[in-house]
Amino acid sequence: MRRNVLVLLAAAIVGLSGAWACGQAVEDDVRQRVEEKVEQGKQRAKKELEKGKQRFEREGQKAKEEIEQEVQKARKQAEDKAGTGR
Repeated sequence: MRRNVLVLLAAAIVGLSGAWACGQAVEDDVRQRVEEKVEQGKQRAKKELEKGKQRFEREGQKAKEEIEQEVQKARKQAEDKAGTGR
């Protein structure tokens, strides 16, 4: 009887340690997947940020060119007025 109890107890301990090891493997797998998703998210955010930065720079350059054109236009008009007033 005692021997049977010891065998059952040993089997239970082995089973629990196997379940713990399996649970640890699952936890490690889930942790790795989460880390991969986080890294993918970071890379995506970095790409989107770079796209936004490039768009901002393009629009800024376009606005600068438009302002320069308006300044030249105003300067020419002022010169024309000054020339006709003489």
